[in-house]
Amino acid sequence: MNVWLGIVALLLVGCREQAAVAGGPFADKVAADVPQIENALGVKYKTPPKLEVRSRDQVRNFLIEKLREPEAQKQIANQEAIYKLLGLLPDTLHVADLFVRVLSEQIIGYYDPKTKVLYVVSGAPEEYAGITIMHELVHALQDQYVNLDSLEHITGDDDRAAAVQAVIEGQATYEQIYIMSGGSGNVAAQLPGGWEQMRQEIREAQKTQPIFASAPMVIQETLLFPYINGADFVRRFHGHYRKGRLPFDSLPVSTER
Repeated sequence: MNVWLGIVALLLVGCREQAAVAGGPFADKVAADVPQIENALGVKYKTPPKLEVRSRDQVRNFLIEKLREPEAQKQIANQEAIYKLLGLLPDTLHVADLFVRVLSEQIIGYYDPKTKVLYVVSGAPEEYAGITIMHELVHALQDQYVNLDSLEHITGDDDRAAAVQAVIEGQATYEQIYIMSGGSGNVAAQLPGGWEQMRQEIREAQKTQPIFASAPMVIQETLLFPYINGADFVRRFHGHYRKGRLPFDSLPVSTER
């Protein structure tokens, strides 16, 4: 797994601890999103998605535990050393600590492939929670057709792992834009300023978060890559294949493709 991107899969996403599919604060949102996502992708959920609410402290603890995993510690340390050697990071910066601060600032929810549950932060602003739920419900659908946990734990080839993570996040990002723009035709043609404007708006939205905005540029680009570049890949995929085909049967082997 490319831990930089695996952890970052939580970036655009974040107390009662109960399921919210049959009932609960987000049941109506899930019920409304499911048919829209199925229609956009041309693929049906095999089982109803599960959603639970967690406190912000619980989500932050989840992040810390992920960063404490031996594989995560090793890969983050290696990347940190390389970036510092290239002069892209100050010698005093501890990247794992920065990730916790950046992600804690932004997280609203996330889908966990291990538990098969979409978690949403209690008390999150309704408009942002709604956007997050749609994004993460796409991941829940992906996981019912491919093993996301397995895909996210590719070892021995960080560039391939980054490319795969970009497809996972890129599809969720693109389909969300597709649905919110009306769910028909050429998405880029319907967006003011076209696709390049959308790419810039994603960047600008993240810069409204003070900790993210103050992070070194290489960290910002690492965090944004799977969403912006991944969505662009899926946009081009949509131009060649009909609905009903997920972009996982012919995954890119490099971020160059």
